[in-house]
Amino acid sequence: MDREDVAYLINTTPKYFYLLELHIELIRRYAPELQWHIWIATEEPDHPLIVKQGVRVLKLAAHEAGFLQSRAAALSQLGDYKYVVAVQEDFILERKPDAAAIAASLQILDTDPMVKRIRWMPCPGPSPLDEVYRGSWKVLSPKNNTYMFTFQACIWRTDALCEWYTRLWSQFLIDYPATMTAEERRIAEIRANYAENRRGQAYFAEWMTGSHLAWTRIHKHPNAVYMSPWPYRPTAVVGGKLEEWAVDLAKREGLKLN
Repeated sequence: MDREDVAYLINTTPKYFYLLELHIELIRRYAPELQWHIWIATEEPDHPLIVKQGVRVLKLAAHEAGFLQSRAAALSQLGDYKYVVAVQEDFILERKPDAAAIAASLQILDTDPMVKRIRWMPCPGPSPLDEVYRGSWKVLSPKNNTYMFTFQACIWRTDALCEWYTRLWSQFLIDYPATMTAEERRIAEIRANYAENRRGQAYFAEWMTGSHLAWTRIHKHPNAVYMSPWPYRPTAVVGGKLEEWAVDLAKREGLKLN
């Protein structure tokens, strides 16, 4: 994890700034050897809780602060990086990452230009019917997997992920006309999970080229997520509310949630 051509990207907004210290401090605690540049993309880059993190910041315009548009806008500014790990604030690392698996995924990306993305979080894992690519990695097939796209932790080719979000945002503007109210559009984009619902998955299968790999889930029990390259519990915020286990985690780690 000593590479500088990988960007670790957190898109965020003031509502969730309170999670950043926990998120970033646990990366520093459990992956001290990590040399990837950590980026925060937000429309309020000068907020004290942002400045406190001591990481790189991408400033988004106010009109780019929407859930999908913010991701497309941030990725368009990260073109100098070959690869990107795009995560949400509540993907909170709970133990040491699997450095060997991460190195293996990067080696695949470096040597196989057909591979566009590798999923590190087996939630969901690939189908048992999927073809084995190499070792613990399988090739995701649209025939076997309901969720070809997921927001869970993956490493992407930066240009491929930028293309996905840019096209998806453009399609959203077509699918949901301007006559809708701002709240109706917000519900369609986030609560109805436009990127991961049936419509979004259909677009992903139609547009995305190349191969997409995923880490094979070790078993069906919940703790299988800890036996993956980037071990965390998906996800800490449900319905806009922080889960109790995340509150307890912060207490155990000696970190205060502001």
